[in-house]
This record gives sequence, C-alpha cells and structure tokens, in this order.
Amino acid sequence: MENKIKERRWKIRFPDTGTLLIALVVLSALLTYIVPAGAFDREVVDGRSLVVAGTYQSTEANPTTFMSLIQSIYNGMLDASDIAWFIFVVGGAFGIVTKSGAIAAALNKLIRRYEGKETVLIIIIMTAFFIGGMSYGMGEEIIPLVAILVPISIKMGFDPIVGVSMPIVGLYSGYSAGALNPFNTGVAQSICDLPLFSGIGLRIVLGLGALIIAIHHTIRHGKKFKASGVRVNLNELPENMQMVEDREFNTKDKLILGTLVLTIAVLVFGIIKYEWYLAEMAGLFFLMGIVIGLIYFKGDFNATINEFMIGCRDIATAVILVCIGRAILIVLQDGNILDTIVYATSIPLEKFPKIIAAWGMYISQGIVNFLIPSSSGQAVVVMPIMSSLADVLDITRQTAVLAFQSGDGFWNMITPVHPILMASLGLAGVSFKKWFKFSLSLVIKWSIWVCLILAVAVLTNYGPF
Repeated sequence: MENKIKERRWKIRFPDTGTLLIALVVLSALLTYIVPAGAFDREVVDGRSLVVAGTYQSTEANPTTFMSLIQSIYNGMLDASDIAWFIFVVGGAFGIVTKSGAIAAALNKLIRRYEGKETVLIIIIMTAFFIGGMSYGMGEEIIPLVAILVPISIKMGFDPIVGVSMPIVGLYSGYSAGALNPFNTGVAQSICDLPLFSGIGLRIVLGLGALIIAIHHTIRHGKKFKASGVRVNLNELPENMQMVEDREFNTKDKLILGTLVLTIAVLVFGIIKYEWYLAEMAGLFFLMGIVIGLIYFKGDFNATINEFMIGCRDIATAVILVCIGRAILIVLQDGNILDTIVYATSIPLEKFPKIIAAWGMYISQGIVNFLIPSSSGQAVVVMPIMSSLADVLDITRQTAVLAFQSGDGFWNMITPVHPILMASLGLAGVSFKKWFKFSLSLVIKWSIWVCLILAVAVLTNYGPF
C-alpha cells in the first residue's frame, strides 16, 4: 500500500485593512519600547496647537502597557466619535438614495438620449460621477452601475475598459480632489484642526483638471480600440452584466435627484456662508435621507428609517476603521514617540525646497495607499504625522491634506487591493493586468497635474493655515 503524502498548501493572503490597522496599533505599542521619546514645543495660535520647528528635545519614556494597549481601541472610538457619527449619518442617508434606484434610472435615460453620440455621452457620464465623488464621496454604490455601462460601451464599439473607466475614473477624478468629500478631506481636515472643507477653491481646480485628463484618456483609449477593428461580443460578457433593472426615469426619480442636488447646494452655501461643521452637515444629510425615503416609500416612515439603518450598517466598516486608526495616534502620543517620528522624517525633507517636500508627501501617500486603501483609515494613520511635519517644514496643513487626499485617491486606480476597483473589474470581466496598462499612464498624467497644484499651494501658502 502506497503512502499518500499530503502537502499542505499555504496561500499568501494580503491582510484586510482592519487587520492591518490592528497590527499597526500593536506595532506602535512595541515602538514605544524602541524609539526614543521626544517632543517639540508647541504654541497656541488662534486656538490651534502648532508645532514649533527646531525645538525637538528628548523626554521621559512612557512605553505602552498591556492594559493601555487593549484600551486604545475604545479610546480611539471616543476620540473619533464626532467624525464617526457624521459618517454614519452620511452612509444612512445615501443608502436610501441608492435603494431608490434613481441614479441608475437617470443613467439609463441619459444613455438612450445620447445614443450614437459616443464622445458626448462619455463626457456627460464621467462628469456626473465626478460630481458624485467631489461632493459627497460616492463610493461602493457605483459598482452595480458598471453592469449598465459595460454593455453600453461595447454597443458603442468600445471595449469593457471604457465601460469601467466612465464610472470609476470619473468618480475618482472628483473623489481625489474631494471638495466636500467627508471620507478623505473631511476626516483629514478634522485631524488637522482645519475648518471643515476650507480651501475649496483650489480643490475644485484640481478636480476639474483631473476630470479633463480623465475624459481625454478614456476617449483616446476608446477611439484607439475602435480603430483597431476588434469587436467584443456581448454574449461573452459575464452573466451578471444585466443585473441592474432598466426602467424608466419617472417623476419620483426626478424628485429624489432634485432633493439630492438641492441638499448639496444648501451644503455648499452653509459651509461658505455660515462655516457649518459636522453637526449642521449631519443634520442636513439626515433631513435629506428622510425626505428622499418618504418620497420613495410613499410616506412610509418605518420603511424609511429601516433603510436608513441598513445604510448605516453598510458604512460601519469605514467608521470602525477610523476608530482603529485613531487608536494608533493615541498610542504614539501617549508613548511620547509621535514627535520623534515627525522629527526623523523631517530631517531629510528639510534639505529640499518646500515644493519638493510637498511632492514627497504626495508620493509617500500613494505608496501608503497600497497598504491602506481606505481613505478614512489612511487619514487617521498618516495625518497626525503629516500635519506636524507640515508645521516643521513651514508648509501649511492645508497643503498636507491636499497631498494626502491626492495620493490616496488618484493612486487607487493602480492599487490591486482597492475593493471598489477590483469589484468593478471582476464584474466587467477585465483583468487587473489589462486595467493596469490602461491606468498607469493616467496616474502619471494625474501626478504631473497634482505636482503643479501642490507647487501653487506652497507658493501661495494655501490655507487658512
């Protein structure tokens, strides 16, 4: 009888964002036993605590105890409670918007209206998703819409990549600039003690430039594919490509989208005119969710609240990541090593002009994005360091936020662990290899544009601080 040798196959799996963040909490605790404790002097300017460059000195070590470590997650939840609850409200409100199907219905109508006008259709669709990303941080709800746009792209003579690019690349053109995006700009600015959604002008310029680059890149690829003479058979698409209901754009949809547009307009006005912060914005989004829910569910308040709760549940992962990420900050601060890390990072950057230092911040965020693809999770990990580093290098914190959100957002297009991108590619049957070939040159173009904007930010002391 022959002996059967069983081989155990070990699969290397990249850790999820939550697992990685918890590992970073533990690593931060271990570093408090290794990294020398130190601190900068700080001065209070207009109620803000700012690092004073050139004042770093050694301090007494305070290594993290086991009890402090296991308490850090809870303390992180308390410390991040304001932005966490805001994200919950946004998730609940837009969960109702997604449930209504109004966006998908509007998209279907748009496609039918501009049939045969491929270039115009691409411009309109990408601009629409740009606005969604720029304004309220549209994200996972875009995935089902890929099922509409890929078949449409093929019917126009293009390949599935164009069908994925229209929603995904259009979305991240706006998401990355994040004029009103609570998930990157909002979280980062709250950590930096900046007025929420301040500096909106330059972010809009960044976003519009990114959109133009994205539209040109997508149309150029589509025309090149069409000129090749290759055609994709619709029957070769995955079966789930037709999963989205193709229904008429009705009066109810118009009321829902009208309410959404009105909400965003009021939000912009409130922020600019009255300096609204999290409480006011959360209240506005909650009201929007209730109104849209009552429209969609025909006055059924119970159904509206239930759907709001489902939206909160679906966004819970982002909230938990923010809280865990905040725990890292607490451990580093309590261990008196955060300033040491900032000081060590600043030494090589101080040798370069401030513009190059800002570019270095942007590139570093792009690299970090491969490890932590979540915008909110990444913000709570890196922004405490980035904000203090900006103080030391005499770069405004607003510029640091701009570098962060650009590196986080634009580089998502080449990040193989980004869930929205990978889910969309899987739905469309597009390999990451083919997508990477398409998107790498796009990210390079975007990066050149970002570097120009960062140079302007440094030269103009982009602020308010």
